[in-house]
Amino acid sequence: MEDLFEQASISYEEKVFIAEQFLDTYEIEHARDMYRWLWEGEFGPGSQATDPNLESLAQDIRHARMHARRSRREFPHLCEDIGLARKFLKINLVPYADSGCPLQRLIALMERMKDARPDPLRFKKDWAFMKTQIYPGLPITIDKLNHFENEIAFHMSPEIEYSEEFLEKYGNGYRIVPRNLFFQYFPEYAPENSGWL
Repeated sequence: MEDLFEQASISYEEKVFIAEQFLDTYEIEHARDMYRWLWEGEFGPGSQATDPNLESLAQDIRHARMHARRSRREFPHLCEDIGLARKFLKINLVPYADSGCPLQRLIALMERMKDARPDPLRFKKDWAFMKTQIYPGLPITIDKLNHFENEIAFHMSPEIEYSEEFLEKYGNGYRIVPRNLFFQYFPEYAPENSGWL
């Protein structure tokens, strides 16, 4: 049976593309925000996992709409990469609901997340890779990243939340689901078919 969580080896060029897309889409000022994005891409939603039921999902979609109106934020895509491992996808709730995709299917995908197995070593390698993508002029700096590493028990890959500023600007109106399984259910959104990636 195909592994729903593992992507075939990812080329250097693909990693650069994902990293650049992330840094272009999100204005990262705090190291913890880049760390959390990578962490969720390897470990999943962690303590932010919500109860996968229709009532709470509908409420979260309403909150995501209110946040989008308040922050005047547009969602460029229904789904986007989260982290560099390409195990999971970040599903933006507002465009997902607006597309007419079934909410029950999203709930079923969320339930599959409990079967995922993280690879802490890959996470650390991806963190080191992201540090190579930082260049002068970005709000985030290598010094900030190194300082952050020294503040936390980095060797243990602890769960760290997004900063308040990041959540204020971008919100948390998304769910994390297995990438391969999502594209099995929704092939029209696969990168080769939709042009989103």
